[in-house]
Amino acid sequence: SDGHERGTFRMAEHRISKAMKFLDPERLTPLEFELTVKRWFEGFSGSLQSFHASHREILTGVDGDYEIDVALRFAVFGGMAIECIVECKKHKNPIKREVIQALHSRKESLGAHKAIVVSSSSFQSGAVVFAEKHGIALIELVNGRLAYIQASAVPRERAYPPDADPVVG
Repeated sequence: SDGHERGTFRMAEHRISKAMKFLDPERLTPLEFELTVKRWFEGFSGSLQSFHASHREILTGVDGDYEIDVALRFAVFGGMAIECIVECKKHKNPIKREVIQALHSRKESLGAHKAIVVSSSSFQSGAVVFAEKHGIALIELVNGRLAYIQASAVPRERAYPPDADPVVG
């Protein structure tokens, strides 16, 4: 087994746009992998207010300093500031629960709103379970495409108002 069942994906795989293609992770250094992930997130900045992505930024938490692979800051809803931390893992073996636990600890110390792991390999089942319980997003690079393994602590079904236009959703 590769650490998790493919059926545990919470969301459909997303193709990278023609402007942003992931190269074979085997051909990238860990630094190049981190910068590729940063550029991927920057590709979504158009719909956000005051978006900024930084690479290997040192952030100070309540219990010390942390170097963050990619830090994302943006505003929504007319100015509400959001901070996300991203851990990039270019590994051959499945990502272990301990990696997700450590990221959760950093998120709490830093007061970040969201933590995300982007990996070139799969996630062990314990990592997926921990991420689900703590709302940590897991993204796996699969054949040049990104697959959302886990996106939030509370899986939600879309609830549309009864009088919604039939083309919604």
